[in-house]
Amino acid sequence: PSFYDAVDPVDFEGFLMTQLNNLDLDLAQELGDFPEDDLDVVFTPKECRTLQPSIPEDGVELDSHVKDCVQTYIREWLIVNRKNQGNSDTCSLKNKGSRKDFHKTLQKQTFESETLDSGDATLQQAGPQQAHAVPEEASRATPACSDLELRNLQPDPRLEQLLRHLSAQEFERLNEEARRTNRHPELLALYPAVDEEDAVEIRPVPDRPKEHLGHRILVKLQTLKFEIEIEPLFACIALYDIKERKKISENFHCDLNPDSLRGFLRSHTPSIDLSTQARSAVFSVTYPSSDIYLVIKIEKVLQQGEIGDCAEPYMVLKDSESGKTKEKIEKLKAQAESFCQRLGKYRMPFAWIPISLTKFFNLSTLERDIPEGEGLNGKGSSSDKKATLLQARRLSERGFNSEDNYPASNFKTMPVTLGTFFKQEGDRLSDEDLFKFLADYKRSTSLQRRIKTLPGTLKMEISPAPENVGYCLTPELLPLKPFSENRNRPHKEILEFPVREVYVPHTIYRNLLYVYPQRLNFANRLASARNITIKIQFMCGEDPSCAMPVIFGKSSGPEFVQEIYTAITYHNKSPDFYEEVKIKLPAKLTEKHHLLFTFYHISCQPKQGASVETLLGYSWLPILLNDRLQTGHYSLPVALDKLPLHYSIHSPEKVPSQTPPIKWVEGHKGVFTVEVQAVSSVHTQDNHLEKFFTLCRSLESQVTFPIRLMDQKITEASLEHELKLSIICLNSSRLEPLVLFLHLVLDKLFQLAVQPMVIAGQTANFSQFAFESVVAIVNNLHNSKELSKDQHGRNCLLASYVYYVFRLPDPQKEMVKPGGGSSAISTESRYYTFGRTSAVSVGSKLLQSRVISCSNPDITVTQAATDVDVKNTMASKPMDHSSSRMSYYVEGTSDMSGLCASTRPSNKKHFHEELALQMVVSTGMVRESVFKYAWFFFELLIKSMAQYVHNTEKQDNPRRSRFSDRFKDDITTIVSVITSEIAALVVKPPKESEQAEKINISLAFFLYDLLSLMDRGFVFNLIKHYCNQLSNKLNSLSTLISMRLEFLRILCSHEHYLNLNLFFMTSASAPASPSPSLSSQNSSSCSSFQDQKITGMFDLSAEYRQQHFLTGLLFTELAAALDADSEGISKVQRKAVSAILSLLSSHDLDPRCSKKEVKIKIAALYLPLVGIILDSLPQLHDFT
Repeated sequence: PSFYDAVDPVDFEGFLMTQLNNLDLDLAQELGDFPEDDLDVVFTPKECRTLQPSIPEDGVELDSHVKDCVQTYIREWLIVNRKNQGNSDTCSLKNKGSRKDFHKTLQKQTFESETLDSGDATLQQAGPQQAHAVPEEASRATPACSDLELRNLQPDPRLEQLLRHLSAQEFERLNEEARRTNRHPELLALYPAVDEEDAVEIRPVPDRPKEHLGHRILVKLQTLKFEIEIEPLFACIALYDIKERKKISENFHCDLNPDSLRGFLRSHTPSIDLSTQARSAVFSVTYPSSDIYLVIKIEKVLQQGEIGDCAEPYMVLKDSESGKTKEKIEKLKAQAESFCQRLGKYRMPFAWIPISLTKFFNLSTLERDIPEGEGLNGKGSSSDKKATLLQARRLSERGFNSEDNYPASNFKTMPVTLGTFFKQEGDRLSDEDLFKFLADYKRSTSLQRRIKTLPGTLKMEISPAPENVGYCLTPELLPLKPFSENRNRPHKEILEFPVREVYVPHTIYRNLLYVYPQRLNFANRLASARNITIKIQFMCGEDPSCAMPVIFGKSSGPEFVQEIYTAITYHNKSPDFYEEVKIKLPAKLTEKHHLLFTFYHISCQPKQGASVETLLGYSWLPILLNDRLQTGHYSLPVALDKLPLHYSIHSPEKVPSQTPPIKWVEGHKGVFTVEVQAVSSVHTQDNHLEKFFTLCRSLESQVTFPIRLMDQKITEASLEHELKLSIICLNSSRLEPLVLFLHLVLDKLFQLAVQPMVIAGQTANFSQFAFESVVAIVNNLHNSKELSKDQHGRNCLLASYVYYVFRLPDPQKEMVKPGGGSSAISTESRYYTFGRTSAVSVGSKLLQSRVISCSNPDITVTQAATDVDVKNTMASKPMDHSSSRMSYYVEGTSDMSGLCASTRPSNKKHFHEELALQMVVSTGMVRESVFKYAWFFFELLIKSMAQYVHNTEKQDNPRRSRFSDRFKDDITTIVSVITSEIAALVVKPPKESEQAEKINISLAFFLYDLLSLMDRGFVFNLIKHYCNQLSNKLNSLSTLISMRLEFLRILCSHEHYLNLNLFFMTSASAPASPSPSLSSQNSSSCSSFQDQKITGMFDLSAEYRQQHFLTGLLFTELAAALDADSEGISKVQRKAVSAILSLLSSHDLDPRCSKKEVKIKIAALYLPLVGIILDSLPQLHDFT
């Protein structure tokens, strides 16, 4: 249509200042500009589950990487708020649940017909009961009698006002009062809420990053008894998944012994900490399944004899009053006490019992309660739905609803009583053997016939764990909220080892190491090696005194110990072990830290003057290898002699030759297998991430070159090259560690993007590499099927990062390496480093690259045509600063200091300017990903701009001077090029057109946010160019209107929509009677409708569209949609009407619009809508 092109908007800032001076002060504040405190940067404390945040131990100088990790986990969220954003249409749509009850506030209308009907019914109902017999004489009464009765009745009151004369003005006033009676104040809000599919303006607030917790069950152990009670027994509980053949939790140690038996071990327990007396544990399961078993293992104090010999009394004896039996039991008890006093610190396997948790997880309920497509990692397959309880809420597409929407409890508290235990088999103690036993146990009960059982009783209680378990400790033994000191025994949270990856970034400091000795082969060793145990220590040096008290103790003992012994299998030279040694890793590790394994033979029979322990040999494992934590499976040799000096800095397989030479078991063969696993939010356990963080650390702290990185030596000269390589390779990291350390990785990359560094006297710039790495990571996360997105296609992890975590890089962080001097590069060389030219030529090159882009092979746009887009958009911009573009970033000479308005270091770039620049100069695949996932970079820009305005106190400055012309040029180019990209994609097959719609929505939200930060006239011009550019590119009217409608609907949902439309400028002289009565039609008011000025108030004129810019554009789309008659236009028409209805409803729901004078102004703003409806009546209603 001829009226479809967008008009030039008013110079908003200048016009506003002029007009506000003509308003009285109160009205100006109410109707005019945005509030002065509209923008607010809020530091919100993180929700900490523990009484105190988890931090490293005191008194240790931490390296920069650990400091950065801890700082990331404990620092507050930084959230950019806008004061009235909660009053916008977006918010009212989110709260649409409350709109369902709006009709209940209406006064009930009662009509005469309803009254009469109900009255008749009442009479009919009451008739038979209330009918009295009338005497026959009375029925034959004379007319005279009836006339007399009528005269005696009271007369009706007179209608005094019936004949009173009223003037036309008075009649009109009474009519107006009658019209206002019982009028509902929020009439439009009574309409049903808009369908969420149409409501593109809803931008979900992402869920806060939080610690990963699976489906939690609380296990309380109550009693453990056998037929005879002769010695202390110790329970150890863990979860196993037999399908995945994996242990999925750490061990929980529990002591259920009575005090009388616990006293046998008093000489071996110098102290008993309260945390070790826990008898209830909270287990977490991320992927519930029918294959998960709770396995309880029972150990006893070491004594002479095979397991079967030791278990026999439990199978044949019963505690009774008969003298012979009692005597035997007392004898066994005395024998046990003797063993406890002599061998109390050594254990031996005894019995075990499994419990299936299928009925406790209620898998059918879990599957039913998790909505389709909302799996833990965003998958929609049925197998994942069954196993994805946690992140159906954490990463679901309903990101704006932070309430937990999964079943917190699918079963009630269930008591469990076990009456039989399986005897442990001395030669079948490994986890592999356990999984075979469990598989047999699940298939049938034949296991009970093949393995000897022990009669006994274990009573326990399994229940859903409440959200806040009172008096509970974390896996690191930190007290959780709420924590009351008046309880006898605490609960313990047990750390989960999920069977599959969990894609949730780290939010707390955790640094745990788990050591699993598995097998020792001393079959060809001396005869003395029979009852073998391994003493495991975590050493910070080679002296025996260097054993660190960082090993978590078991039940009824100290919290932390310096050493731990494995359970002993009697007379076995090649024992299997099932021990789990949990270690609290020091925050600062050095090459001296190592695990020391000392092998002993334990003598069960006391011998005169002989020691209980006979040394068999040593092995060790350095904790760090080339500054990287060592984890995995190891097959270690065992040395027979005392270890030489400086042994710990070498691995035992690669110890250099010694004099005299070290004697090894089996000629230096690996006879001891051990597994080491870490659960750490400090150590990445990924080669690419490790290299990146190590090189960043070398820039931020004093290191000695060359530095060792895996098998590579890096000199100062090669540092820049290697860091660039590591930045490029970041995207090759495995997805899980990349997600776990996502916040820190992005923070580091953004730091590198804006902080020039001097390495060996040369300035190194990593901006482009850092930016391209961020783009690759964003692309990777979006393409992963493991991760979920919201309804706008935003990756939930990235949305959460931008909203809560991202903050401007720290300007104080020094990243300069000493060398031949720290001279900054000159302006010219800086300029050529970035390849920076004028915004027009960059935009032209960028558009040209789009023509030959691999993602757009079918676009046929000439270079001349692409130049026109940018040139038209940039026509009003000055082009004389291209040569000085980069001189702002690094101050080469003193006369450049005037370019930097803030107090930051002069060689520090503004993040928003650098990000916009990199978006403009990107090419090829990088540029494609930037535009495909533009929402992320737009939201980064907005948040960095908001912080910049807040930090530099530019909020008080005029909007025109907040940001540089160079930055505005870049924004203009970005908007222009993205608009071209949208136009090119929307006409392609469905996949590309759907992508175009998402980019279109991202661009709309970007400009929506810019309206709160920048010169609004500048943003209006961007909107105008978008509309006109899209009109020139698209031939399908329905597609064009649909795209522009969604775009404008988002912009019109701005919380200051009315102010942006200068609605205080609308004429308040609306007709006195919108629905004139008969008398008013005969009055002079008829002539007012013929008045040209009032008639013009209903026209969508160019002046109206210029002055009320956003409303004018929206009305233009509505008029064009109603006027069009093309294929597919009906859906677009519904979309246009829905947008207008949504907007009108939002005013009703906005408390700022409740005043009468404000409502009058708003009504006047919408007067052209009347004209549009009148012109479109044939399309809206068939009058035939």
